[in-house]
Amino acid sequence: MSDMYLSIDVEDWFHSHNLWNGLDRDQWDEYELRVQHGTNRILDLLDEHDTKATFFVLGHVADRAPELVAEIADRGHEIASHGYNHRLLYEQEPEDVRADIARSVDLLETITGQRVRGYRAPSFSITDWAIDVLDDLGFEYDSSLFAAPVHDRYGGLSVDSAETFTEIRDGFTEVQLPLIDAKVTRIPWAGGGYFRVIPYSVYRRGLERIATQRDCVFYLHPWELDPDQPRVDDVKWQYRARHYTNIERTERKFERLLSAFDWEPIGESV
Repeated sequence: MSDMYLSIDVEDWFHSHNLWNGLDRDQWDEYELRVQHGTNRILDLLDEHDTKATFFVLGHVADRAPELVAEIADRGHEIASHGYNHRLLYEQEPEDVRADIARSVDLLETITGQRVRGYRAPSFSITDWAIDVLDDLGFEYDSSLFAAPVHDRYGGLSVDSAETFTEIRDGFTEVQLPLIDAKVTRIPWAGGGYFRVIPYSVYRRGLERIATQRDCVFYLHPWELDPDQPRVDDVKWQYRARHYTNIERTERKFERLLSAFDWEPIGESV
């Protein structure tokens, strides 16, 4: 069995790209903040299973709930950056991305006293030029890459290796997320909506299959453990489905996953 790495993308319900067309970004500071609910439940579950994880924290969450970020760090978890504004990288200019990421790092390091070593792009929208930005800012790793164009928001990198951990330049590692081969395509098998839709027993077997060949990275959002979050109906049905399907079952599935494997933070292997 290969190593299993657990990551949490700390963002709230209104940060989700699936809901953006039905929300007003200018009202972010007015929307109900519910990220504490899911995050605290995740923290409690991790304590119960004596498990540590990497928390990729959005800067906007750190601004509105600094005490939550401090709590994550105080419980012994790795703090990493998810940027500040949750904008897709390839829709921005490099200088804007640099400012966004630097802003998040300043916040996280001020709150926790931890050095921020890792980054994950919003909706995995990584680009080659973003790696230049991260390297220049002193990051040691990125974990934003699925090695196939399998989603309409995912980005991509010029990385030849399919290994989970690949040093793509001196002192900088790309940490890829796993895919599983289906009959006609490759499916992301790392968490998110696929984890909620696919039956647990099937998902677990898929992870076991992947782990016979390579290390696995898994991710989850706190809002996926919050079935009482506000509902946004003014978006396309497929985006509603991506966001809301089976969120009332996520906590139990996640708890079973914690029991099934031994998990560790990404940063321990970089």
